[in-house]
Amino acid sequence: RARMKNIFLGLSIFLTGCVSLDATKAVNIDGKEICIIENPDVRPAFLTAYERRLQEKGYKTKIIKDASACQTTSTYTATYGEHWGVYLARAELKIFTNGTLVGQARYKAPHASPEKHGRVESKIESMVEQLLP
Repeated sequence: RARMKNIFLGLSIFLTGCVSLDATKAVNIDGKEICIIENPDVRPAFLTAYERRLQEKGYKTKIIKDASACQTTSTYTATYGEHWGVYLARAELKIFTNGTLVGQARYKAPHASPEKHGRVESKIESMVEQLLP
């Protein structure tokens, strides 16, 4: 019985992956305003946290419906999973200047990782830190 517990523990440690955060630093951002293109498919709390973090980095923000209104824009996507509670499974932030991609950050939580749980805002904070200078 103890041997089976040890095998199970070893297997669960093996299956536990690391949270993945991949980013390309945004460069050539003209000005200090970033317009965020609203994504109605993502929970409103994600947008609120993202906007707050941009403002904390010193950027003015504006929520818009399409990219034509601003020089520097940002898009975001997020999907949630459920495993011992709801968690942020994947997220992506992209920043464009005049329609050209200048930076992006991607977050992915492996299904078996306990690190996936926690505040969404802290995950967005990590993404923005990697994304913006």
